[in-house]
Amino acid sequence: MQPGLFKKNAVLIEQDFVQCRLYEDLLEASGFDVYIAKSAMDALTKIRQEKQDIAIINTEIAEDKFIKKFVEKIKTEENSLPIIGISIYSKEKKQNIANILDNFLTKPFSIDTFMNAIDGCLEEEKNGCENSDYQ
Repeated sequence: MQPGLFKKNAVLIEQDFVQCRLYEDLLEASGFDVYIAKSAMDALTKIRQEKQDIAIINTEIAEDKFIKKFVEKIKTEENSLPIIGISIYSKEKKQNIANILDNFLTKPFSIDTFMNAIDGCLEEEKNGCENSDYQ
C-alpha cells in the first residue's frame, strides 16, 4: 500500500504495546491516521464519531461473545467498515469469530501479509472483502 493523496482512518484495538506500535507504524507509513482504542466500546464510540475506513481488532481482548456483539454492531450500522481480526489462535479454533470478520490473521504473520489483508479489504470494501487467510 502506498500513501495516497487522501488519508484513511483506521481504528486499532490491540492490548500488547509492542504489537500496537508496530501496527500503528505500518499503518501510518501507508497513509493512515490511526486511533488506538482502549477497548471495543472505545472503538465503537470513535467509529460513531468519525468515519473510519478499517478496524483491526485483537480477538483476545475480550470473550468471543463480546467480540461478536462488537462486530455485529459495526456491520449493522450505517458506517459499516471492514474488520480484520488478529489472534494467536488459528482460524479453526476461532471459527465463530473468524467467520463474521472480513479477514482473520493468525500470529505470527509477515508485514506483507498484514498489509495485503488491509489492501484486500479496502479494495473490496464496496463488495465486502474475502474472508481468507493471507498466509
